[in-house]
Parts: sequence; C-alpha cells; structure tokens
Amino acid sequence: MASSIARHAVTNRSALIRNCLFGAAANLLVAGSALYARPLQDALWVGGDDGSLLLLVAVALSLFALHAMLEFAQSRELARLVPSGAATAWLQRLWVIEAAWAPIHLAVLALVSPLMGAMALAGVAALAAMIAVGATGPAHGVGGQSQLARLAGADSFGCTDGFLAGLGFCETVYRVLIVGLGAALLMRGDLTPGLFVAASLIGIAAMRAAARSATRWHGGRQAAAVLLMAGRV
Repeated sequence: MASSIARHAVTNRSALIRNCLFGAAANLLVAGSALYARPLQDALWVGGDDGSLLLLVAVALSLFALHAMLEFAQSRELARLVPSGAATAWLQRLWVIEAAWAPIHLAVLALVSPLMGAMALAGVAALAAMIAVGATGPAHGVGGQSQLARLAGADSFGCTDGFLAGLGFCETVYRVLIVGLGAALLMRGDLTPGLFVAASLIGIAAMRAAARSATRWHGGRQAAAVLLMAGRV
C-alpha cells in the first residue's frame, strides 16, 4: 500500500512538472507574438512577392501547429494524474498553474494596446467574480471517476453544469469584444496589422488562461469532494 502511494506520488509529480513546462512554452509562444509579428509584417510589406507571402503563411501555420502540439502535450500530462485520497490538496491547487499566466498576458497586452488590455482585464475580472460567486456554494461530489477525468482542462462548452456553461459564455463574449476592439483600432490606424494579430492572440490567451484556471478550480473542488466522500465509505 505504501509503495503504491509513493509510486502515485512520483507519477503525479513528474506529470505536473511536464505539464508546467509544456504550458510555459505554449504561453510564451503567444506572449512573444508581439516581438515577431512586426518583423513578419515588414518582411511581407517589403518583399511582397508570391514567395515571401507563401513563406509568411508557412511560418504562421508552423507556429499555430507548434502551439497546438504544446497544448495537447499539456493536457495529456494532466490526464496522466492518478487521483487518490492523498491528492486532495493538490487537486484544489491545479488552477494556480494556469492562473499565473493571466496577469502576464494582461501586462504584455497593456504594453501593446492599453485599450485592449483594459478590455481583457474586465473579462478576467468577470471570470474572477464568477469564481467568487461559485465559491459561496458547497462542492458536490457527483460523477465519480468521470468528474476526475475533467481535470485535464477540457473546455466548458457542452457541459451541463451551470457554472461551466456561464463560464464558457463569459469567455466567448469577451473574446469577441477584444477582437472587435482591436479591429476598430486597426481601422482607425492605431494598430498595425501585425500588432492587431498579436494583440488579439494575447487577449484571447489571457481569457483562455483565466477560464481554464476557473474550470480547473471548479473541477478540482468537485473531485476533492468525490475523494473525501469515497474515503468515508
């Protein structure tokens, strides 16, 4: 029994470390888009032939593919976590890993476009308010292992849970508002096309980090309740 618990602890620790590394790489790739968006735009503007356009498209698709692979690897590591009665504490702290990136994205976005940064901050504040309201209610341990499987950070869309449905709606609304505000600034000439793309990606990443942290907080809270109930049986 003791060896099994120790083995699970090592497995969970390794999975969490790899999850943090993959998540950091994915978030830095998005946050750093403001650095390479302008050079890519200048390369297209200066050498606007078909070859440079195809190269730009290839680079952009490669970056999106790399980000998708990092996100997949991050979710896979979370899915490898082994729930146990001793894991109640870290189950309720998984949300911190994602929440730490929201202020970083907000800070970078505020440097690129203060107005879009303010809009993203309002969206994150709305999600934080939903967490505060959700924390006032009791955690219901429903769903057994299926509830634990949601710890991989699955998106809230399609979930019947009212909290997650509201979370998904709020995230979608503010994503649209951030991109719409960026488009308005682009039309006014306050943003270049390259910075518009970068700012939109960073704003969406900020909302995604905040929504994921809220989802994992909710899932960890529910899963901890499941484990506590199982321990009493």
